[in-house]
Amino acid sequence: MLSDKKIKFCPNCGSPNVEWELPQTWSKWKCFACGYLGAFIIEDGEIAVEIRKDYIKKHSKEGKNSDAEQPI
Repeated sequence: MLSDKKIKFCPNCGSPNVEWELPQTWSKWKCFACGYLGAFIIEDGEIAVEIRKDYIKKHSKEGKNSDAEQPI
């Protein structure tokens, strides 16, 4: 059986590790990978992959070793 649930992705880092900040305020999303907090969210996996690549590239240039190196 197919699920109607769409995977959500962070618009900042492309991680699927996002949830509503509070279920009562469903208009705000929080990313547990990068700390993003906002109303905008990505539902297209292809776009999320590109965002993730750019995020990793940007952070690797800054010399940061973080969980940004982890794949989605």
